[in-house]
Amino acid sequence: MSAEPTAAPTSDAGSTTVPAIGIAGAAAALALMVGTIGQGLVAGARADAAADLAAIAVVQVQGEDGCATAEEVATRNGATITECIARPDLGTATVTVEAPLGIRIPGLGDDLTVEATAVAGRAE
Repeated sequence: MSAEPTAAPTSDAGSTTVPAIGIAGAAAALALMVGTIGQGLVAGARADAAADLAAIAVVQVQGEDGCATAEEVATRNGATITECIARPDLGTATVTVEAPLGIRIPGLGDDLTVEATAVAGRAE
């Protein structure tokens, strides 16, 4: 007894399911990537602003507590000072700050930061 051959299906029903799932997954990955890059740009701008304001604060104070003032300004702007070089004799200051990135990337840890440096003072 032999089995009779069956005819191939004549309908394409359901054939777009796999490509549709692939396209949806790629779109979700692209949206996640764009969001992550955007968050990084925002965090970088926030760090730049905090560094600029902290450096200006050091120069404006013109005293020995310039870096303490810069720390206060940076903290109010969501950043932490990692380096502060005040030169009251030259009327200049260099401040480096770190600000949290604000996102979690698996495998890279939870404490991702961006760094920015600013210099303020008299033009030479």
